[in-house]
Amino acid sequence: MDRRQFLKWGSFLTVSVATGGLAACGGGSDSEPEDTGNPENFKFMHGVASGDPKPDSVVLWTRVEGSNGHRPVRVRLQVSLQQDFSTLLVDQRLSALPDWDYTLRNKVTGLSAATRYYYRFLLGDRASMVGRTRTAAAANTPLSQLRFAFVSCQDWNVNHWAGMEELAQQDLDFIVHVGDYIYEAVPGGSRNGNVEDRHGVLQLPDGTTLPDGSIYATTLADYRYLYRSYRSDARLQALHAAAPMIAVWDDHEFSDSCWQDRQTYSVDDDATPRTARRRSANQAWFEFMPADVTIDLNNPSFQNIQLYRSFTFGNLATLLMTDERLYRADHIIPEQSTGGAVGSRSFVPAAKLAAAEAAKIAAAGNALTPVSMLGDTQRAWWQDRVGGANTTWKLWGNELAMLRMQVDIPQALANLIAKGLTQLNSALVPLLADMTSALADDLRAAGAAGTYAGLTYAALRNVVSRVGIDSATFDATIKPFIDSRLPPITLLARIILNADQWDGFNAERKNLMAFLKAHSIPNVVALSGDIHAFFAGQVMDDFDAATPGPVMVDLVTAGMSSNTLLSRLRAMVDNDQAFATLRDLIYSNVGGTLVAALDDTLRAFNPWLRHVETNAEGYAVVTLTADKLNCAFHVMKRLEGTTRRRSQRRRACGCSRWRRGVRSSMGCSCRNRQACSAT
Repeated sequence: MDRRQFLKWGSFLTVSVATGGLAACGGGSDSEPEDTGNPENFKFMHGVASGDPKPDSVVLWTRVEGSNGHRPVRVRLQVSLQQDFSTLLVDQRLSALPDWDYTLRNKVTGLSAATRYYYRFLLGDRASMVGRTRTAAAANTPLSQLRFAFVSCQDWNVNHWAGMEELAQQDLDFIVHVGDYIYEAVPGGSRNGNVEDRHGVLQLPDGTTLPDGSIYATTLADYRYLYRSYRSDARLQALHAAAPMIAVWDDHEFSDSCWQDRQTYSVDDDATPRTARRRSANQAWFEFMPADVTIDLNNPSFQNIQLYRSFTFGNLATLLMTDERLYRADHIIPEQSTGGAVGSRSFVPAAKLAAAEAAKIAAAGNALTPVSMLGDTQRAWWQDRVGGANTTWKLWGNELAMLRMQVDIPQALANLIAKGLTQLNSALVPLLADMTSALADDLRAAGAAGTYAGLTYAALRNVVSRVGIDSATFDATIKPFIDSRLPPITLLARIILNADQWDGFNAERKNLMAFLKAHSIPNVVALSGDIHAFFAGQVMDDFDAATPGPVMVDLVTAGMSSNTLLSRLRAMVDNDQAFATLRDLIYSNVGGTLVAALDDTLRAFNPWLRHVETNAEGYAVVTLTADKLNCAFHVMKRLEGTTRRRSQRRRACGCSRWRRGVRSSMGCSCRNRQACSAT
């Protein structure tokens, strides 16, 4: 590698300084003559974008499409306060390089705070679409309001992108993207045929085939192809052109349920580093996202890019964006020990998870390193920034839900089965509560023993004997009824729904909450995604404590377009006999209408959840003032055939500044003193 190539690969972010007062036809600071050698077939096919607004700067992006023998392409950038570009603050010649897939990332400095700007790129006299951006208010200056959206999970292969059209029409200060901007597998297990006709089937140039027939991105060419394809949609282009975006990735920008440079498609997949693949994913994200970050391709590590960074908006809000994939440790319970994702990443017994986490911490001399999602360096950075923030609100672009999502399977099944027994024998109706309690005890005992052998339902037998049901009748009628409704013995426990999110890294979550409590840091709100459902609620200091106390609030947006959490679990109970007995905990069909029983199941065992909607797609819009945070969940209608639909309703979550009652509790609360209660 020669010195010129070394320097070129060291970083890719050009800088322009806004000088002001240029005539629209005037030249820029670059005296190089206009390059007339650009082929006419070069076009702006992927729109424009802006990102990472600071009080005096913003990053602007575009890409040119065409071919000229792999030579640089000369492009002009113009920035103006006027939409007609009658005067120019920037008129700068730039080069789109083939090494970076002809993308341009230019940071414009010298801008005024809290100001709207317009920008465009030109190929000769051919202009791109016009983008609109806005700088942040200067630190410590009074700011009455912020209005922004946060989004996640925009799968090309599921449902529709009409939500982007709605967002592009709103007057937003910025958009937070908390990950899954692309999905690496095509057509992938997520493609269910219910896709709008304007999204065709994607075909990766290289790719690797999985047993289910899907093909996942493997090379730099694959990842670039995905970003180009996603950016070809006019609605995503319009969204980027409407407001600056502040983005991080989640897993699908690299690989489903990934950690560091490890993929997890099969049981022992993550035993092998995929450094080249991870670096390719890093580079493609860097090329296509308007983020004020750098990448070092000379660094052979997969950690050659840093996404975590912070933003300040006047005296109103600090926003921290964290990377929860590149530095995280392996899942606490490895897939190899469970034979797959179930028991490792999903439906994980809580006691087993806690024991495995404690053992790893003890083996590391009480360090969090082997059980960390953020990694030691980023965790220290987070604590420093949130502790040093002097704004009213502290927002956290968090990727993965902080909220505990658990289900006590013995109790939940006992509730269902006891109700079924009253329908089997009406004499049992007065005993419903006692039967439920007794059966739950019987099932917990079997779960603790790890076997159904010897399960006689002694506690339940004792209860039903009150109405004259003897042992022979019990064995002939009641026992077969219950036995046919029991899941695999491993599920008879309090289970964690998803250990790939913060529930799987509980010790570090408790560490972060302890930090907030110890330093009396109020008004912390996480903006999360990933799980394809809407949630809102309180994050507790210790979810397992007898009396957990609220510390902060987590708002979780559903996927913009994705298979919903309910649909994924519904497919599991419908297609896997091992989970069939849990069906009534997931969904029911009442008069031909799908009922999301999962919503009620989660509410029953997670009192900190104030809003649950597991069968929804859409986006979230936040209006923030000094006294209140209001978050509206916009739920999109499903496709009708291949017709896109607009949002059908909003679920509003309002949080006021917390009035501290006792030293150990803080967070956000609604007017009715409940954190994030749906209205």
